This record gives sequence, structure tokens and C-alpha cells, in this order.
Amino acid sequence: MSLVNLAHVCSHLQNASAARLGLTSIPFTNLLHTLMLQLQRSGYVSSVSIGGPQPPPPSSLNPILDPSDPNGTIASQLPSSDHEPAVTQANISSRRLWVGLKYWNNEPVLHKMGMVSKPTRRVWMGFRDIDALAKGDKSGYVRGLRGIGESMYVTTDRGIMELRECAEKRTGGMLLCRVNGV
Repeated sequence: MSLVNLAHVCSHLQNASAARLGLTSIPFTNLLHTLMLQLQRSGYVSSVSIGGPQPPPPSSLNPILDPSDPNGTIASQLPSSDHEPAVTQANISSRRLWVGLKYWNNEPVLHKMGMVSKPTRRVWMGFRDIDALAKGDKSGYVRGLRGIGESMYVTTDRGIMELRECAEKRTGGMLLCRVNGV
């Protein structure tokens, strides 16, 4: 897992939102794909699509909800054969994630996005510390969630989850990033 790439993506999404872009692309990795799907599930981005160097057609940017899950989990979007060739060793490095950004009253929904763990200092917390952060208390040098529309994402052995979901499931992990809404 490369936290350097995640730091670049955090600043890229923050800058793209400030520049009022509707669609932007980031490099494809499994970590970033899962994180973007979590951001979509939380309502910070409108769509996530796997593609190549060229933007996908607008019809493929609609979110695909998993019909078997009552919680409304967003299923992964697989590229369709009419606009994207199959993945091979020749084109694997050109894979991109196309992310549609959201705006509300002409303001970006994703206002600020920053790293908690850094490449030189990874922050691991147990479920008690995560529970304290979810309640708004400070744990270590990490301040808790206090603002409306503020989220923190944690990578666990069960995948990437939002901080409140980790506290609910009583699981710990490494803190990835903090996202502030409008």
C-alpha cells in the first residue's frame, strides 16, 4: 500500500473540487478504488468508473447499486467491452479511475481532504481509540470528528471503512485520511 499515491490523490481531489471540475481521473489501484467507492457511498463524489486514458462515456458514470444489499452498497463498476478493451500486461499501467465530483449550491461537497497517516508515520489505532475519535475526543495527536459532514477512513482487515462504521463494528486499523464536507 503506497501512502504517497494516496497523498497525491487527496491533494488532487481537493484541488479539482476547488477548480470546479466535474470529472477527474486518478491512477487505478485497489486501495484507491475501494476508497473512492467509500467516498461515493458517503456522498462526497457522484460517480466512480474504471477506464483508460480517455474519459468513459457519460452513460457509464451512473452509480451501480448492489441489489442484493439492503444497505445500498455500491458495487464495483466493470468496464464494458464496447468502450474499453480487456486488461492486459500492455495496458495495465494506463488504467485510470474516473471520479465525478459533486457540488451543492455552487460549492464543492468535498471541501477538504487530507492525510492522517503519512508515509513516514503510520497511525494505527485499536477499537477503543477509534471509538473515542468517533465521539469527538482526541486520541494521541489525532483530533476527533467534530464538524458536520466530517469523515475519516480507516483500512482494516475487513477492508476500508468509515470511522463510525469501525467504531460500530468494534474493529481497529490504520487511519488513512480525513474528509471535510461543506
